[in-house]
Amino acid sequence: MKVSIKKIGMLDEAEFEVGDLTLICGENNTGKTYATYSLYGYLDFMRTIRRNVLLKMKGSVFDSMEQVKNETKLSYEEIKKRLEGYVQEKTKIYSNRILFQTMAGKREDFLDAEFNVKFEISLENIKYAVQRYLEDDNLNRRYKRTIQHTIYDDGLSFSSLNKENFDEYLDYFFDAILKIIFMRNFILSVERTGASIFQEELDFYKIAKLETMQKMLKEENIGFFEIEKTLDRKKQLYPKPVRDNIDFIREIKSISKQESIFRENKDEYKILFEILGKIVGGKYKATDSGILFQPKGSRKAYNIEIASSSVRSLLILNYYIFHEAQKNDILMIDEPELNLHPKNQILIARLLVLLVNAGIKVFITTHSDYIVRELSNCIMLKNLSQSQIQRLKKRGYSQEYALEDSKVKAYLAENIKGKNTLKKVDIKKEQGIFIKTFDEPIDSQNENQGLIFEELMRK
Repeated sequence: MKVSIKKIGMLDEAEFEVGDLTLICGENNTGKTYATYSLYGYLDFMRTIRRNVLLKMKGSVFDSMEQVKNETKLSYEEIKKRLEGYVQEKTKIYSNRILFQTMAGKREDFLDAEFNVKFEISLENIKYAVQRYLEDDNLNRRYKRTIQHTIYDDGLSFSSLNKENFDEYLDYFFDAILKIIFMRNFILSVERTGASIFQEELDFYKIAKLETMQKMLKEENIGFFEIEKTLDRKKQLYPKPVRDNIDFIREIKSISKQESIFRENKDEYKILFEILGKIVGGKYKATDSGILFQPKGSRKAYNIEIASSSVRSLLILNYYIFHEAQKNDILMIDEPELNLHPKNQILIARLLVLLVNAGIKVFITTHSDYIVRELSNCIMLKNLSQSQIQRLKKRGYSQEYALEDSKVKAYLAENIKGKNTLKKVDIKKEQGIFIKTFDEPIDSQNENQGLIFEELMRK
């Protein structure tokens, strides 16, 4: 997937490709978060079925379809062609009508914004998605009760559909196919630490109900949909990633009953849970009275509100890995180093590599030289033989941490000629990720230390 952006917040113009591991570095206020949040909102919108925006295909396709007896047949080639057009139309709607809401901005501030995507859909993708669609009883259940589907070698047929309802059904059908084809998105916003504490205070539904009741007590003239309108206004106070993090924490007790792909195969992913345990340093527990954290070696559990900032920062990631993660997800993390000691920043870089190698796409923004250097180490590790890696066992390395350089896409957010943009960073299997943004402050600090030491010696 290739993304091009124009005039989205502080990001003036940029192009980037989503890899198995995508990395954006750069100084503050150069647009990293805007790239992350806008992509997150796009993936979420493309996987949404008929909820917010009603998009109709242009013109009826019923008359052009092959009809045999009571069947209307659509070839895989035709599905692919029409789906690609559907993606373009839905992308325009996101860019023009949904993007500013994702960013919790004002419509007038995003009038010139552009969000475009090049996304290749193969016939194999189509065939796989159609099969999944037919197997999933939760997708378009209402329509499936009255429609008979038949799979052929070259396509799919629909029975019991006339001209009037075929086009309507096709819109829902394409939405469902997109939900299957597009990556399932999950994000850790940089505000996740606060969200873990204040989710009750930020419960938009409760706030909307409270304000509506206050208006009723004042005998103000309010309409039937006042709660809905108030809810929409409150939601727009925060970007969608932040709202979704708040919702996730609010539902964390029920989420804790689910099994991620890793929990379903605990033995296979033992090393992943071990490194996560080292980083977190204890166990979380969701209860009726709130979220508790029990430090390793302690018999006592503490409310999350009085736990360390790192415990709050890692809460959502921990529950994602244990209870939410599925193959082909894209996990997006704004500053994974948030509140972490350098030792744990190194470990979280290794954790991200394990996730990538397990089939989870990872997209991060970071200011951490420790994370970038450790990712580079894992890329370099791929060049070593098993016996060579074995000699590095005491340093915590094993074959599982070796990372293909071709899986990584890295970018530097910087200001060039007065415009914030993303510049592609070279990645070499012998050296890893080469980003200069950290070199200047590190070299400057080392030089300053040397100069200060020289002055001390003159005393």
